[in-house]
Amino acid sequence: MKKLNDEKKKIDLAGSLKASFSGRKFRSGAYATVLSVIVVVIVLVVNLIVTKMNIQFDFSKNGMYSLSDETKQYVAGLKDDITIYYVVQSGNETEIFERIAKKYDDISDKIKLEYKDPLLYPNFAKEYVTDEVTDNSFIVVNHTTGKAKYVNGNDMLVQEINYQTYQTETTGIDVEGKLTSAILNVTTDQLPVVYVTEGHGEAEMGDTFDSILDKMNIQVESLKTATVDSIPEDCNILFINSPEKDFTDAETTMIKDYMAAGGKAVVTLDYNSTDLTNFAAILDYYGVEMVNGIVLEGDTNRHMSGYPNYLVPVINSHEITTKVTTAGIPVFMPIASGLTIADSKRSSLSVEPLLTTSESAYSRTNIENGSTGKEEGDIGGPFYLGLAATDTYNNITSDLVVYSCEYTFTEDTASYGNTGLLTGTVGYLIGDTNTLSIPTKSLQEAQIYPSQFQAIAWGLLTAIGVPVLIFVSGAAICLRRRKK
Repeated sequence: MKKLNDEKKKIDLAGSLKASFSGRKFRSGAYATVLSVIVVVIVLVVNLIVTKMNIQFDFSKNGMYSLSDETKQYVAGLKDDITIYYVVQSGNETEIFERIAKKYDDISDKIKLEYKDPLLYPNFAKEYVTDEVTDNSFIVVNHTTGKAKYVNGNDMLVQEINYQTYQTETTGIDVEGKLTSAILNVTTDQLPVVYVTEGHGEAEMGDTFDSILDKMNIQVESLKTATVDSIPEDCNILFINSPEKDFTDAETTMIKDYMAAGGKAVVTLDYNSTDLTNFAAILDYYGVEMVNGIVLEGDTNRHMSGYPNYLVPVINSHEITTKVTTAGIPVFMPIASGLTIADSKRSSLSVEPLLTTSESAYSRTNIENGSTGKEEGDIGGPFYLGLAATDTYNNITSDLVVYSCEYTFTEDTASYGNTGLLTGTVGYLIGDTNTLSIPTKSLQEAQIYPSQFQAIAWGLLTAIGVPVLIFVSGAAICLRRRKK
């Protein structure tokens, strides 16, 4: 009997085991296990392929570890053999420097990256540059022409003082901007020169202006026009930035002669410029007239919220403005004057709008009046805030670009689309709209630029729309529950 019971238990145990392996839970578990194994295998295979082919994805803000399309396009057309030497002690490499520099090597067979340890090669840098080369820096060499450019690693990091902690913080990365600029430098035969006038209380251009032109490989020189008999022959662009004092008759004649010989000039002005007779005569010769007063914008979509004199102009289609419209960042023109095109101008002259106000804009002639509404004596718009004039006579072409705001290219507007406007303007005047000036990649939070209308709309949505939505959702849920 005992033996029979033992046999029965064995049969019951076998049946239980068989049932457990054929049950629904086992099948579900087995399916999950097999699926997990398949997923793991797929991940391992994909990882192996990605590692083997050196495939990387950049999900960082601003494409921090990627090269821009502009750089890729330029590098793709290189004909010279370029080497980027990373001068750094072994083990002291900066990760982001290294990762971005490798990108150039990856995308072009004309560029290669090499490491040079200054301890092992103490005299290496002297073969190419006379600069005092510091550790963690680069030397870009064109082996076809022998031309070289030193890039200081410290210049690749934008550092600012945090006035809350009084600590220096890195707020931006400019590795691509500096390296692409260096490649442009060593592959360009002759660098353009911009002369900035001095001696008339001109506004300061600021570090941003110098940095942008430096990355465009454009030399910036000062020119005291009162001390010379003629504009230098190597002047590609004459820059006159909001003078407070007028030019003399001799200076005015000299500038007109330069322009008549095919000169190029950029001019910014402010509301006081109408009192400068000779300065106004230069503009008038190119069909540009200044409007008295300061422009206020009546359209809330065309000025910064709460500041009708901080204008957000309409950007007109032109070679100069292409980069700005592509970037989609607004241009700001604070405390600007209005411009108009002369009714009577010579047939050889063409004037095209770059920046325009809305039809609701008006010029406040009494600048002491703090009210924002249009009043008697104000001049009705619309106005131009930027104009490009071209004169062709006897097969000689001269160009004058005018902006009616002192702050167009200063630090005050450097975070807006004005930097793109600068590169577009300079590129247009030197005859190369593809000239590169890769912007610094910010490590800070992106800014938004709402107009007054947008600010009001978002405020109403937050204060009224969201609470109403929550109330309606709650009511709908309660009604549904009651019906159940």
